[in-house]
Amino acid sequence: MGRSESEEEEAEDEAKIAMALVASVENENESSDAETCTDSEIETQVYSKLTRSELVDSIKELLSLYENQSSELKKVKQCYIKLVKLHDSTKNEMDVLQYEYNNLKIESEKGVNKPMSKHDAALQEFINTEIDRNKLLL
Repeated sequence: MGRSESEEEEAEDEAKIAMALVASVENENESSDAETCTDSEIETQVYSKLTRSELVDSIKELLSLYENQSSELKKVKQCYIKLVKLHDSTKNEMDVLQYEYNNLKIESEKGVNKPMSKHDAALQEFINTEIDRNKLLL
C-alpha cells in the first residue's frame, strides 16, 4: 500500500511513455504506408520486438495499473488526513490532562488538599460533567 516517491515517479514515467507509444501508434495508423516519413515522424517511431497489438495491450495494462495506483494513493491520503485529525484531537486532550495534572500537583504542594464540603464536591462534579460533555461535542 505504501509506495515510495521513486516508485510513484517511475509509475508516472511509465504512464507517460505509454501515452507516447499510443500516440505514435495512432500517428502511424493515420499516415499511409506509401508516403515518405518526415524527420519528426522518424524521431517518434518506436522499435520493439513486440507487435503493435502487444504494445497496445501492454500500454493499456500500464494505464490500468497507473489508474489503480492513483486511486489507492487517494485512499491513503484520506486515511492520512483522518489520522492527522485524530492526532490533533488526542494532543488537545493530552494538553488538557497535563494542565489538570499540573494544577493538582501545585495544589498538593501548597497543602491546599483539604477535604471538600458536600456543596463543593457536588459543584466540582457538575463542572467535570459539563467539561466531559463539551469534549464529546467537539
